[in-house]
Amino acid sequence: MLQEFIGLMSPKTKSLKVLYSLVRKHGGIRINELVDLSGYKHSTCSRLVEELVQTGLIYDSGLGETKVGRRPALYMIKPDSHYLIGVEISSLFIVVLLLDLNLQVLDEVKFKVNSNSTPEMTLSMVSDIIEQMLLRHHVPQGKLLGIGVGAISPLDWEQGVILLNDFLSEGLNKLNIIEALEQRFHTVVLLDNGANLAALGEYRSKYWRETDNLVYTSSGIGVRSGIILQGQVVGSRLDMDESFGHITVDVHGRKCSCGAYGCLEAYSSFPAVREELIRRIKRGKSSALQTMSLQADDIQFHHILDALTLGDPLCTDVVRDAAYYYGIGLANLIHLIRPDIVIVGGGLGGNITFYEMASETVQERIKHYKNYQVQIIRASSGYNAVAVGAGCMVFDYFLEERTIHATLETNDHTEDIKQ
Repeated sequence: MLQEFIGLMSPKTKSLKVLYSLVRKHGGIRINELVDLSGYKHSTCSRLVEELVQTGLIYDSGLGETKVGRRPALYMIKPDSHYLIGVEISSLFIVVLLLDLNLQVLDEVKFKVNSNSTPEMTLSMVSDIIEQMLLRHHVPQGKLLGIGVGAISPLDWEQGVILLNDFLSEGLNKLNIIEALEQRFHTVVLLDNGANLAALGEYRSKYWRETDNLVYTSSGIGVRSGIILQGQVVGSRLDMDESFGHITVDVHGRKCSCGAYGCLEAYSSFPAVREELIRRIKRGKSSALQTMSLQADDIQFHHILDALTLGDPLCTDVVRDAAYYYGIGLANLIHLIRPDIVIVGGGLGGNITFYEMASETVQERIKHYKNYQVQIIRASSGYNAVAVGAGCMVFDYFLEERTIHATLETNDHTEDIKQ
């Protein structure tokens, strides 16, 4: 029935969608609360909710509490009524997730990007993994709501193609993933950039009951951000997820890959940290990396993370310096957007040393505004945030959150919904 929530709908179907969306966000929820939130008459609301129960989209959780009398029904969406596939395509790896409607991960496959792979080979591998997941979990075609794909920019939105990026494997160049997956699975396939979807995934799975204003930032091979304002992803199709990495944190600073000087990415990305670490080692600084029988130029990102885990002083100093500049960048972003929550993620941003220094720097630089409280949170969903957000994008597509909000605002609450 969720597939009926797209396109032209009868007034009754629109009302069913409104109620289903309210249960999704607020579940478990009582009938009286749904009446208050929707504005529908109690009798109308009860009848429509019962129809959602009968179609298997929601259920009574049985968790309602009362001191006397009959236990009130607490409604929740039925998470296994449909399923979602979320795919992340990054510069280092590909993640494929099978999700239920509560965005719980039911199955996961992750594999490294192979520079020798052709776009056709990569697509075939992703498609085979999806097919195997659906078979393992006995998901029939009718229960697959759709496939969401999050990828590193740039993207060709019109054609649904992932274009070549400096850090991206040749095997992903001009990858026409939407057309290929649509043809194989005969379902909705949607594409967006990874930073937007990481923000959406964190927001919907954890924070949308407490705020509608959230920023997700990621420091790894690049520096990216995704922004949620008033419950909506900002700038979804502008391919500017890297713009956060090119704000200026030092006007007389290092030259960035973009040609400008003093960009955040020139200080707080993995390549910047690696370059600075190698420079210091070549100038005679000692590091645990040298005990790994590595030449300075052979140092890779995972070596740096391993050395951080060992408490290597040189790596710690370099990463703390990078995090300090990242904190300056975050403070600039916070001053402009004023979100309630800022999430710090990515391969480097998720490191506890980096996160703590960045958070400390932010708090120091915004302390002038004593009445403003912002939460700086370390990303908790690790490398799955983008894939979770990709699946969530599909769910949101069928519920058309903007349309639902408009319906609630314009609905004539004094009239009953006709059968």
